[in-house]
Amino acid sequence: MSTEMSKDVACPECGAAVRTEMWPGIRAESDPQLRARALDETLFDWKCPKCGCKARFLYPCLYHDKSRGFMVYLAPNGSGAEFQPVDVGERFPQLAGVKKRVVASPAELKEKILIFEAGLDDCAVELVKYALASVLEEKYGRKAVRGYFSGADADRISFLFFPEGESGPVLRRTTMDGYRKSLEIARRFRRPEGNEFVPVDSVTARDILAEYRGAQPAAPEAPEKESAGETKEKKEGEQPGCAD
Repeated sequence: MSTEMSKDVACPECGAAVRTEMWPGIRAESDPQLRARALDETLFDWKCPKCGCKARFLYPCLYHDKSRGFMVYLAPNGSGAEFQPVDVGERFPQLAGVKKRVVASPAELKEKILIFEAGLDDCAVELVKYALASVLEEKYGRKAVRGYFSGADADRISFLFFPEGESGPVLRRTTMDGYRKSLEIARRFRRPEGNEFVPVDSVTARDILAEYRGAQPAAPEAPEKESAGETKEKKEGEQPGCAD
């Protein structure tokens, strides 16, 4: 069962103490309605019954999908890059083999749920996202502030990007062949799955690509071309001398 608690939260507008329901632990199988709220990003919506003020009330939350073998910990006070891995192997040996991720926002929580429910590798997905964001910036001059996996089928994988200075998202797709190639790279160069909650994000993708590029054999140097004058001189020198 999911873990529920409540506490008084002061309204930022009128100061009223509002008794607020919180879910620090969510079991996807036993509470599908909480899963649905995580996916439509309403899980952390908050409203003051006195003045009608609406806000987003974020708190640490652990999402666990036992049947699919993954856990996602929302740590809203820090980013994935700043998060220090937490080893749970000694305290909870039953979690060995379970994917454990940490994210910093409800949108990232939703993204991880969608990726794992689709049966995809989140590291490979991040590599594809990183490549598409680079194309968006280099080819179209639109730097993506954020980007999220939005879905996949047998042929294509899709992402929503939020370019700098634009109000709405931009949809970008690529073939699943690109995902499969990224999966090969991820399996070769990523760190082994351990007992820690770790971020897997754009920083992860950047580091893996750096290792991948560094492991590629250097292109052979092209032989120096002789100038026209050197070629003519060489041919003249190679001509047989006249017999006396």
